[in-house]
Amino acid sequence: MANLADVFTESERMNWLKAWLAIDIAKIGLEQFAENEATILQGNIYNAILTSGAVACSCCHTANVLKCPSPGICNKRGANGICIAMHDTASKQPRPCPANTCNKVLIEIAKQHKYPNPAWKNTEAIHWASCPWQIAKVYFPPDGYTGKGSAQDTDFNGIISFMINCKHFDNKFSFPIDPGKTLPPCLLTKARDIGRTVRHSSTCKVADTDLQDIFITLTSLLTDPKCLAHDVAAKEAVRKLAKLQTDVLKLTTEEIVNLLESAQDTLKKVEHITETAIEEIRFSIENFRKDLNAHNDKLKQDLDEHTGKCKGQLDEHRRKTTGTDYDQSCKDFRRRLMAHYDDTSSNVPLSNLDQSLDKRIADIYATPNIHRIEIEKNGKRVKQEQVLTYKQIFCTDGDFSRRIYLQGEPGSGKSTFSAKLVHDWSHINQVSSPSPSSSDTKAFDDVLTIQQFKFLFFVTLRDSRGQADVTQMIKKQLIDTTFSEDERADMYRLFVQIMNTEICLVVREGLDEWVPPNGSNLAEPSMAGFQNDKCTVLTTSRPWKLADERIKNSQIDILFEIEGISNPYAFSNNIIRCLIDHSKDLKETAIQFKSFVEDRKLEELSSSPMLYTLVIYTWVNTIEKEERLKESSLCGLYTTLLESLCKKANSTSGYFNDSNPPPVHCFSSTSYLQPNIEHLDKLAEVACKLLFSSQRESSIVFSDITLSNYFSPDEFTVCKRFALTAGILTNRKDKSRTGSSNSFVHKTVQELLAAYHIACNTNIIDDVISRYLKLNNTSYLEISQVLIFLCGMNTSAANKLSALMNHYDVIHCVPYDVCLLDWRDAYPCRFQRIIESGIREAVANKQEEEGIQLTLSHFDINERNIRELHGIWPTDARNVKSLLVCMTTSETLRSPAHDKSTSHFEFNLSSCHTLSHLYLSGSGILLRDTASSVRSEFPVCIVLNNANPAQGAASPTILSFIQFIGLKRITCSSTFLHNLFSTLLTLNHKVRCRLKLNITSCVEGSDIFTKASIKTNFDNRFYIWCLESDSPGLWEALHGLNIKSLSLYDEYKIGFNLNHKELFSQFLSSLTHLEKLSITMDCGIPSLCKALRVMNINDLILRWSDTFQDLTANHLELLSQSLSSLILLTTLSIYVDEDSPGLWEVLRGLNIKSLNLGDTCRCLKVTHVESLSESLASLTQLETLCIRVYGDNPDLWKALRGLNIKILSLSLENTRGDLTVDHGESLLRSTCRCLELTHVESLSESLASLTQLKTLSIRIRKDNPGLLEALRGLKIKSLSLKDEYISLFRMGIWKVIHVEFL
Repeated sequence: MANLADVFTESERMNWLKAWLAIDIAKIGLEQFAENEATILQGNIYNAILTSGAVACSCCHTANVLKCPSPGICNKRGANGICIAMHDTASKQPRPCPANTCNKVLIEIAKQHKYPNPAWKNTEAIHWASCPWQIAKVYFPPDGYTGKGSAQDTDFNGIISFMINCKHFDNKFSFPIDPGKTLPPCLLTKARDIGRTVRHSSTCKVADTDLQDIFITLTSLLTDPKCLAHDVAAKEAVRKLAKLQTDVLKLTTEEIVNLLESAQDTLKKVEHITETAIEEIRFSIENFRKDLNAHNDKLKQDLDEHTGKCKGQLDEHRRKTTGTDYDQSCKDFRRRLMAHYDDTSSNVPLSNLDQSLDKRIADIYATPNIHRIEIEKNGKRVKQEQVLTYKQIFCTDGDFSRRIYLQGEPGSGKSTFSAKLVHDWSHINQVSSPSPSSSDTKAFDDVLTIQQFKFLFFVTLRDSRGQADVTQMIKKQLIDTTFSEDERADMYRLFVQIMNTEICLVVREGLDEWVPPNGSNLAEPSMAGFQNDKCTVLTTSRPWKLADERIKNSQIDILFEIEGISNPYAFSNNIIRCLIDHSKDLKETAIQFKSFVEDRKLEELSSSPMLYTLVIYTWVNTIEKEERLKESSLCGLYTTLLESLCKKANSTSGYFNDSNPPPVHCFSSTSYLQPNIEHLDKLAEVACKLLFSSQRESSIVFSDITLSNYFSPDEFTVCKRFALTAGILTNRKDKSRTGSSNSFVHKTVQELLAAYHIACNTNIIDDVISRYLKLNNTSYLEISQVLIFLCGMNTSAANKLSALMNHYDVIHCVPYDVCLLDWRDAYPCRFQRIIESGIREAVANKQEEEGIQLTLSHFDINERNIRELHGIWPTDARNVKSLLVCMTTSETLRSPAHDKSTSHFEFNLSSCHTLSHLYLSGSGILLRDTASSVRSEFPVCIVLNNANPAQGAASPTILSFIQFIGLKRITCSSTFLHNLFSTLLTLNHKVRCRLKLNITSCVEGSDIFTKASIKTNFDNRFYIWCLESDSPGLWEALHGLNIKSLSLYDEYKIGFNLNHKELFSQFLSSLTHLEKLSITMDCGIPSLCKALRVMNINDLILRWSDTFQDLTANHLELLSQSLSSLILLTTLSIYVDEDSPGLWEVLRGLNIKSLNLGDTCRCLKVTHVESLSESLASLTQLETLCIRVYGDNPDLWKALRGLNIKILSLSLENTRGDLTVDHGESLLRSTCRCLELTHVESLSESLASLTQLKTLSIRIRKDNPGLLEALRGLKIKSLSLKDEYISLFRMGIWKVIHVEFL
């Protein structure tokens, strides 16, 4: 045992050491109490936020849940700068918590803090759910506690601060906790002050009376009757304090050494410390250590001997277990990979029309028709034998092939084969049960072949566009989606080891869908990292991609081609089984479908399982439906013409009936088409192929040679004779050597037959027509009549064709000028008129209205076409690019002659994800938040469709591409406008709004006409740049928006005319997230000042309009008080033409860091230099000063003397130009001309007095010896001489004449 008396001989210093130890004892007594309460606090927070089914989160960093910039935490320069403190990496950027938990925890923690700035730097949110002390540290002082993980690691000041700052402790003591505000202060405050006094004592002395007060305070705190009096650790601390006070406390030598070292470390940080005290402590430490060293040497010798034995045993154990760890890691990786494939690749959709209708691949799979392709020496590719085993695919002469390619046309089954391969590999250990209906289950059943691949990596290249390396694709598609973030780093390292050591199969699915990175000439992704002798690569692609000359034949070890399925009947049975009701007979249904396929000659579709499945799917869904008869239409008119022509060639009558239904509706009532239908079908095919031929010169007029290309020799003679006899074709002599030319009797007849052919063969749209329009992409309007006919025959085909035509219309058509002053002057584009005609044709043919889904991206709606276009809106809303609605309260719409159910039209914008321009004009339009069944007096309602109005904001996906909104002479509620602006503020691009509307307000009688121009931009920026008349509804709509930067200015600089200044003030006060405000000073000084007092902005720009310059004394006083109340304000900009003493008085004593006077558009005329000088001198925190003034004023230079600024920007303008002197990375950009500097001496003295100035930049167009002389001797680190537009030394623009001065 050692004695404290051995340390100091002077009693007061002995008292100081006792006080130090007393604080340490008290801290130990409080540790368990603090940790227990931290645990309770954590439980209360999580119980308050976790609802049923919610879970705590352990993946968010503190930076993720804090906005950037956060005052006092972030170090970020400018709105687009990069935070180099809290948010310094990509993983630490602000984002919502994936579990929707951490953000709520952060809010609850802040609620428990008595002050507005919790110490977020101390804590790590990833441990909030697991470590209560991480939450407790938020209530500590802001510095020095980052690595403290428990109360034992935390000093006395931290623990006491926790209790003082956290509201949780308000009911844990018998006294009120009110630090520093009561007389006398509470025990916690006194205890904290004791700790600070002892810790920072420069004399290391404590008087006897002070020591007694210390013991009394600490003992009273530890015996507080509310909680601590019953705490075991606190009781033990009280006992030790009593012994220490009476000098009977016994300490071990090591305890005293630790105590002295702790004191010594702290004293080194104290200024003016008495050296004698440190020397005495150092001497005592050396003596105590000598006693310890003798004992420790013996212990160390024994420990070294024991450690050596243990190390040898550990090395041996490590050598044995390393191999086992790798094998176990590989086994786990493989298991997780198989589970991932089972979730993602074991099910395939039955139809591309309904991706949600998927089935297990084992239930629908049928043997593919795959053949090996021999690449001969001359490059010719010859089909060889069919392959039916995996061994034939992957092995050549008993060894695995390196590079295998499987090609096939679209829909031939490439992706399904890949999915089946992955399924078989991931289910190697499971016994495969054959499908009950499959007759070819023996094909590709040699799973032992693929079992030799220890790992299979399946990547879809369409999901890896822009990536060049397969290893990166595997990391992104497989590792990142299979393993948690904490596991990925280890899995990446394991994956690299696997590539180098294990037999792997990489399946690259869809090479034709892969897009290389920009600027890359790669034909296929790189396999860098994989060992050639360890890796086999199977690549699937369409044939055209493998014809790329960059893919050499030498790179293809073996090539296969897939051509659909080997057994269509077995395949159709599998699909039908998955679709029909269990009550139906599968065998009978399969026979019916086989007959259907044979009757319609669809057997060849089996080469495309995708199309074949679509046929089965469609057939099953329509098997019990009966076709409805339709009346005459435009199609009927031309059909009558066609029928009269056919009667000329063959007068035999015949009819379409239930057993022999018409191919299209307009044929249903004819008498002379059915006997000639085979001829008509062939002629329709010819009409279509000629119309969409790449040889446009022969599409309308064609020779016999061209015509014969579409018939067999026998068909050609018979069909041509029929067509000429009927008059469907005409034949004329020409001067060519063939002797004659042919054409259809009229182009419209050719278009009718082409439409009929398309209606019966819709695949032509994706094939022939799509290819035709790609070659002739401005010809989409030329086939308008085909589309109109098709609408009357087959709306499904018409929908598809309209989508194709609309694609090119979007590229080439500008429907109306976005800058039209009167939108009613706009008129529909030609393609819209075609669509309107098509809709009318479909209705005339009594097509199901639900099936009319023609595609249109540019909508121009008025009273004349609203009925037609409203019907296709639900389908086109997702793809609409622009919407113009002009509607008044029309008598036509309210006429009793029309169906009441269609006198009201609603347009829902919730799906308009591509809408870029929205124009609404007319008193007949009402804007609503949500859809409503209640009939409105307005004929048109535009619905934003906020799914949950209580949330007060629209879905962020609504109008995600909008660029311009024009609202003219319409009516909307302030709630609608609020939700609209809330949506726009979530977008990452600029949106312009021109408003001229009535906004209904919650205030009675406040339906006032509003006219304003508004712009939103990314980062929650909001601009009101023209406000001719305001209203209560406008300010209600803007109230409480999530705006971070707000600018209110007038582009014409005549100021705002506010009629509702109190509502304007309330609007400003409601912007709780506002950080930057730019505003003209004529928006109502009292209202503005009132709002400023409750705002937390850090950047303020005050502008004076041309018509508003003077401020009254009262206004100046209000402005001064408001600016002083902005405790977070760091940057202040004032843009005014002329100064005044009152203006400079407003600035006096502000705690701002940056001050800007004058902007690029207007310069300040300084006449009260003395007032300016006094105000600048009072800005003790000022670091940056930018002044743009008229004239070279020597008194102005004097006003700058002695300032402690780091950044100075001076821009002086007269009729001859400007001078700029500034500091920093981002220098002042001005647009003025050259200034002749005359007061060189005054400028030189001022610059020399700026001792903190580091960098100097000057912007002039010619050199000035006086200016250069003023720079002499400055202690700056960087000098930059630049022109505003062009670098001074570039292209000889700035000529240095006075070189000796430079």
